[in-house]
Amino acid sequence: MIELKNISKSFNGQMKVVDDLSMTIEKGEFVVLIGESGCGKTTTMKMINRLIDPTGGKILIDGKDIRHMDPIALRRNIGYVIQKVGLLPHMTVGQNIELIPMLKEWDKQKRKERAEELLNLVGLPPAEYYGRYPNELSGGQQQRVGVARALAINPDIILMDEPFSALDPITREQLQKELLTLQDDLHKTIVFVTHDMDEALKLGDKIAVMKDGKILQYDTPEEILKNPKDEFVEYFVGKDRLWKTPELLYAKDIMSKKVITVSLKRSPAHAIEKMKEKGVNTLIVVDKEAQQVQKPLGVVTRRELSHAVTHDFTMQDLMNTKFETIDESMNMVDVLNFMTEKKLKNIFVIDEQKNLVGIITQSSILNVITEAVTDYEEA
Repeated sequence: MIELKNISKSFNGQMKVVDDLSMTIEKGEFVVLIGESGCGKTTTMKMINRLIDPTGGKILIDGKDIRHMDPIALRRNIGYVIQKVGLLPHMTVGQNIELIPMLKEWDKQKRKERAEELLNLVGLPPAEYYGRYPNELSGGQQQRVGVARALAINPDIILMDEPFSALDPITREQLQKELLTLQDDLHKTIVFVTHDMDEALKLGDKIAVMKDGKILQYDTPEEILKNPKDEFVEYFVGKDRLWKTPELLYAKDIMSKKVITVSLKRSPAHAIEKMKEKGVNTLIVVDKEAQQVQKPLGVVTRRELSHAVTHDFTMQDLMNTKFETIDESMNMVDVLNFMTEKKLKNIFVIDEQKNLVGIITQSSILNVITEAVTDYEEA
């Protein structure tokens, strides 16, 4: 865990570059610092490994104040990847990766085995790349070596300062995907600086939006997209960005919570009157209508009600128990694909405990999209 407590940084006594900043980064989290140039994001990151010392406040790593740590030892135990890679040109790829292990006095065979392991991990076969020099590699290959070097001693923390910003879009996207795959396997604590919101949304477990040395909002990508804290965050994120990333919209965001229910013991006449009153053609059958927590047991439409041949029939006799539900965490793209595949006009939404929480209809989807378009046009 990394804790920044009331951190400030001024240079030459001038205006604060970082101003009373506090944040907690949990072990294994991928946290992105983002903001306009000069907002203090790179300075904040560099204070974590004491490339820059704060003017005020303190930084704790796993509960230990880094002011009391030897800065050289601290840096050697934190992986660091920068935009310009920083590979030493007179050293081979293998020697660059082995640099920190060598400084930590690993034996030669152990260093070589680790370098080869990491080259395989980042998609550069050691038989082909171990003995090459940096100027023989493309920008993307150099950056892969930079990531491998940062992982050399298997650090718990990795700092990444705009590592992909100088790469072409195709290589950049490929390396972003590879980094996410690595993180799924390795579960490192990563602090990543970028000025690109698309990159932040793609990579971060959490995003810290910064301005004038302060954090304006520190939250999950979904929460920042859906509930920006102020006008600057909303502007920086972009009002229409959520609709460019529909995979970040979930069933719970597009469902209607107004689900019309009917209890098992109700008669067809009661169900028909309820449909007329509420203006719906489908009712979800539950055990008792008054209960706060309800599990869907079946559905009735006018088609099922037409099968009532005696006055003794109830919803329990008529309901169709073969109906589709989806989890509230299913993303919008999957919801639409599922409804299309199953040829459904509506679908019921349940939570983790299988409780009924909403319904998605063609109308509810259209309403959400219409609201988004209206907000965008007004902006």
